[in-house]
Amino acid sequence: MLTRLRVQGFKSLIDAEVQFGPFTCIAGANGAGKSNLFDAILFLRDLADHSIIEAAHRVRDRAGSRKGDLRSLFTKTTDSKLPNIAIEAEFIVSGEVTDDFGRKAKPSTTYLTYKIELKYVVDDEFNERIQLIAEHLTYLPKSSAKKRIGFNCSKEFFNSALTGERRAPFITTDRDGTSGNSTISVSQDGNSGRPSQIPAQNSPRTVLGSANTDERPTILAARREMQSWKLLQLEPSKLRSPDEFSDDPHITFDGAHIPSTLERLKRYEEISNRVATLLPEVRAVSVDVDNTRRIKTLLLEQRNGVIHQARSLSDGTLRFLALATMAFDSESKGLICFEEPENGIHPSRINAILELLREMAVNPKIAVNSENPLRQVIINTHSPVVVRNLIPDELLVAVPIRKNRSSFTAYGAIVNSWRLNHPDYSSERTPKVTVTELLDYLRSTDISPEDDLEGGKLWQLAAEQGMFDFEQIPQGDTIGSH
Repeated sequence: MLTRLRVQGFKSLIDAEVQFGPFTCIAGANGAGKSNLFDAILFLRDLADHSIIEAAHRVRDRAGSRKGDLRSLFTKTTDSKLPNIAIEAEFIVSGEVTDDFGRKAKPSTTYLTYKIELKYVVDDEFNERIQLIAEHLTYLPKSSAKKRIGFNCSKEFFNSALTGERRAPFITTDRDGTSGNSTISVSQDGNSGRPSQIPAQNSPRTVLGSANTDERPTILAARREMQSWKLLQLEPSKLRSPDEFSDDPHITFDGAHIPSTLERLKRYEEISNRVATLLPEVRAVSVDVDNTRRIKTLLLEQRNGVIHQARSLSDGTLRFLALATMAFDSESKGLICFEEPENGIHPSRINAILELLREMAVNPKIAVNSENPLRQVIINTHSPVVVRNLIPDELLVAVPIRKNRSSFTAYGAIVNSWRLNHPDYSSERTPKVTVTELLDYLRSTDISPEDDLEGGKLWQLAAEQGMFDFEQIPQGDTIGSH
């Protein structure tokens, strides 16, 4: 679970910092830089799974097949010199991990900070690459963890998610003041033996991205956590496809394998009832298993008795069904990034899909367990209808900032939200967003009368009563209810 991210020198993020809760929405107009935050998260994920150069290419093309100018990853400023990319992430890892050989191990501690610094390099023959400058993986003491997490959580959640302790870092970097070269030291979990020494400048991969055995379980746990971060891109063709008997019974990032996942879960009634909150005409969701053709097909039955196969269902219905299935799947863990969940959904049903996304995320009021997996949801949107159905603690706003005669992106927190009390809070990295600025955002997009739902009278009330401060909004109320 990603709790904090600071990004420097990456695309439009010259120095941006974000604190995340279980469910977070990044709002902003098109072109405001919302997707750059997702790109930074997925870049870390790809660094944990691929070589540095391949991870860089995957920022531009998720398949990693299209090559391009590596300089586009680095922040452009009025100075012709490219800054280094530096990313710092705080996250909670699983209390048990499995290595590449199926062996299970327990990390020394589950609350960690990972830092990486990368530099753009081009030689005399104009061959470009990205050089690893520094890498660190350190523990975060439990004594300060509550303040660093920031969002409200119960004692049961805190004690079940944050376990173990550690007095020494797992990965550190030393720089030679004369040559400028860096050496990365990798320590054992038990503090026994001399740390391994790795020269950074010629390393094709990160140290964390090379961990694959149970010899260093905490480094492996950090890698597994990053590998679990994904961008959910539900493709209609994948959502509609039947499954073969050999298919993995887990929904993939593109929405494939709903039938196999449903059959594994066998929670048809619960999932059917959840889908019916968005589509009241739905009676039941089921799977037809054809033993002759050896395929599994998704079926949806309406209250009038008509049964439809997946291929005849709308994109919006299938998207909601995929999300509902994932919400009931305890094996679906990690961080889920989801762009514009309102697509394909009628504005009157926006609140239903937001409620489902909230339910998908871990509940911080109870202990982490098989029924409450450590799952996190981050969405982005440019829809004022979505924003009006959020509470201030769930919302961040992508805002432009000016620095050195250039424009960059920051992610502003709403006044009086918990993010502004974080011990690392900086108004430069995380600007405050007032209600007036939020109202300006809500005004910035034309809303048709049929879309003006779920609190669409916000600016009318503001005009009648004058601008109000978020101190007047009770905690837990949606922005749109005032």
